[in-house]
Amino acid sequence: MQLMDKIIDYATGIGLHIILDQHRPGAGGQSALWYTTAYPETRWIADWQMLASHYKDNPMVVGADLHNEPHAPACWGCGQPVIDWQAAAERAGNAILAVNPNWLIFVEGVDCYGGTSDCNWWGSNLQGVRDHPVKLNVPNRLVYSVHDYPASVHGQSWFSAANYPANLPAAWDKYWGYVEQGGIAPVWVGEFGTRLQTEQDRQWFSSLINYLGKGASGINWTFWSWNPDSADTGGILMDDWLTVNSDKQNQLQVILFPMNGKRTELTVTSGVMATSGAIATPTVATGQAALTLAYQNENQSASTNQIQMALKFTNTGNSPIALTSMMARYWYTVDTPQEQVVACDYATIDCQHVQYQVVKMSSPQPNADTYLEIGFTEGVLTTGASIEVKLRIHKSDWSNYDQSNDYSFVAGANNYIPAQRIGLYYKGTLIGGSEPA
Repeated sequence: MQLMDKIIDYATGIGLHIILDQHRPGAGGQSALWYTTAYPETRWIADWQMLASHYKDNPMVVGADLHNEPHAPACWGCGQPVIDWQAAAERAGNAILAVNPNWLIFVEGVDCYGGTSDCNWWGSNLQGVRDHPVKLNVPNRLVYSVHDYPASVHGQSWFSAANYPANLPAAWDKYWGYVEQGGIAPVWVGEFGTRLQTEQDRQWFSSLINYLGKGASGINWTFWSWNPDSADTGGILMDDWLTVNSDKQNQLQVILFPMNGKRTELTVTSGVMATSGAIATPTVATGQAALTLAYQNENQSASTNQIQMALKFTNTGNSPIALTSMMARYWYTVDTPQEQVVACDYATIDCQHVQYQVVKMSSPQPNADTYLEIGFTEGVLTTGASIEVKLRIHKSDWSNYDQSNDYSFVAGANNYIPAQRIGLYYKGTLIGGSEPA
């Protein structure tokens, strides 16, 4: 666990999201079932619960891929407890969510469904989902997963069809695509890869890339593999473990997309917000926060055409904190009705990962009728680390603000001081500073 912790702490600290996977229950070859005689189901579930509890305060560890590539004798919804993978996935998934309800549960398929010879890759036949879906006790936590490979890995029947590669989308629709297309649940293509050494493989690769779709609205995926020593597929890295395989990377480029959007400038007119970029869905938040906020006044004039502030968020606890789970509110008076424009001048993590909005208060106070809300679209604040953000607000006609009557304004804060009059929030709850009464 110490080695695993070290790897995960570093990976999540640089912004990587982690999905844990039981690739096999023993050190030998791939296991058809999720358990063995030496590793019973009770141990499998207990180990997943242990991991879910151990990493529950790291929001970048997002879930569990319960078992890699189940296949015959594993069945889907057959009602035989010792081989029914769909039922086992429910048992394990609900046991995990009882410990950590924030995790996603990734459930791969089987190879053959309904006792027929109509089979797909190991773990990649989701035909049974239509009649026997996995049912979890926590909503919106289920993700189905499949793997797909070219003819150079194994000669599936569709590779020798007369209409190859035009027949591939129909095959994917049949085995797993319908789950995503029908809105049953998300599908994650957890593995696909190739050495691109044959024309047939290249046709498969380009067809699958087209099928997955572009952007965040497409089917989500991870490529097999980063490392070059996978015998069947090679990796994104060449055999020197340094050089990127540009042929693969260039083709994948069209379906790459940032994990989060950005907001770079924002204008408010009569309380209606318009933005220049999309706001991303937040990641799952961490447990109890241990945060402090410091404030520095970048423009100390009482009458000025710009409100300028620097904020420093610091993690004073012993666990990493998702940036998406925290925000601050700077309270002030607008004084006149002109549109307001917000700009980010500097951020430790780059301004494209900072989001903000100007909000008119429904119950104005003498020293505040508006607040600037500052948050983040992605990232993790590691233990002992700080993030600095510098922002400014101005009116569309550059007319002056009177800062002297602004709740959050501190004229003498030419160096960082504790932000006693700026709200610091964690998961929407005020945990530091204050709000105007």
